[in-house]
Amino acid sequence: MLKRSLSLLLVCFIAATAMAQSRKEANLKAVFIYNFTRYIEWDSTSPGVNDFLIGIIGPSSVTTALMEIARTNRVGHKRIVIRRFDKPEDISTCHILFIPQNMPFSLASVLERTPKGVLTVGEANGFAKQGTAFNFIISRDKLKFEANLKSLFVAGLKVSSQLLKLAVIVD
Repeated sequence: MLKRSLSLLLVCFIAATAMAQSRKEANLKAVFIYNFTRYIEWDSTSPGVNDFLIGIIGPSSVTTALMEIARTNRVGHKRIVIRRFDKPEDISTCHILFIPQNMPFSLASVLERTPKGVLTVGEANGFAKQGTAFNFIISRDKLKFEANLKSLFVAGLKVSSQLLKLAVIVD
């Protein structure tokens, strides 16, 4: 009985640790996304005259962290608005589109419905090579991001060389 209780306690501890790490990673990704806005120039005809729009396709642990950032921060003089899209057909104009790794749609179906001028940010292995502008990766236990220069060019976004120096460039 003691052995069983200790095993259950260990499983609970491991699960709690994994949840805390997942929440920390989600918070870091949200901060990265917010900080990307400081180093990217969107076309002056970009969407949302009064608001800076961040879209998320499907459910994501990053949503809550982004909503917290949106409550207390701005991009320039614009307030940040978080929009959730349930399926690719729902994607409307936004400045940034976050694409979680566990979304139930193909990346191609999301990217083909994403308008020009949108910074696409993913979090699954291979997303940058498949066409997202940025993609989060874990390298040596650190959160980093990949940049697909062709996708940034096609989107019509001007990215600071300072930001690109921090990125892992992919073809």
